[in-house]
Amino acid sequence: MNNPFYDKSDFVIIHTAHHKIGTSWFSKIFNLIAIEFGLPIASNDLSLLPKGRPAIFFQTRVYVIPGSLTNYRGSHMIRDPRDVVLSGYHYHLWTNEEWCNKKIKDLPADMEKVWPLLPVNEIKEMSYKEYLNSLSTEEGILAEMKRASTTSIKGIVEWNYMDKNIFEFKYEDIMQNEDKYFRLLFQHYGFKEKAMEKALKIAQSCSFSNRTKRDIGDVDSKSHLRSGKLQQWKDEYTEKHKECFKELHGQDLIRLGYESELNW
Repeated sequence: MNNPFYDKSDFVIIHTAHHKIGTSWFSKIFNLIAIEFGLPIASNDLSLLPKGRPAIFFQTRVYVIPGSLTNYRGSHMIRDPRDVVLSGYHYHLWTNEEWCNKKIKDLPADMEKVWPLLPVNEIKEMSYKEYLNSLSTEEGILAEMKRASTTSIKGIVEWNYMDKNIFEFKYEDIMQNEDKYFRLLFQHYGFKEKAMEKALKIAQSCSFSNRTKRDIGDVDSKSHLRSGKLQQWKDEYTEKHKECFKELHGQDLIRLGYESELNW
């Protein structure tokens, strides 16, 4: 291992990513950093990491810091939940992810409890992808809004924002100034100056334009990186969408700093 840290203790870097909030982007960056510095890396299963040495843990399924993890420096990125809904909707129309293509009745959970706002009994013979594609765009976005309300958005809302070991930042901010925020991120992790420059070059190589060969705002409807545009909800939400979202998460938008009032 070419140790990139000032502190040579056995702390773990942990990044928590919610669904449709840069998971593919940050996974690529952290895997390349792990290769560059010879760091062990694991996703979601902490037991896969060796003990007693620095490592990277990428977390995308459970939105709490594992209780067994005591020596860590981490990061957590959120995104305007209204755009999380849209990103999820467009992605789930075409994705090949296994869960999205299974019949809802065959998913390994009591989906009436997981998705309480959806008519699970009526659509249990369909996959979630089939269900979305059976709806109009307006009704499909509403369905994804109700599903995300108890899954990814719930994770954002219930996250512990008081952990001083975690660097908190927003997707909207880093998309507008990647160099600034990646520098802050690597400083938080404790990277040495030379190691930071290497890590910054890796992050730059994984920028939206470098990965897609497209400008932000150009749409590829069947890509993990659909457009990268901020505040997409302003173009696609109808009054019905706004009304539903305000009812579900209007106050949460205010607490998260995305709105100052409900009149949007």
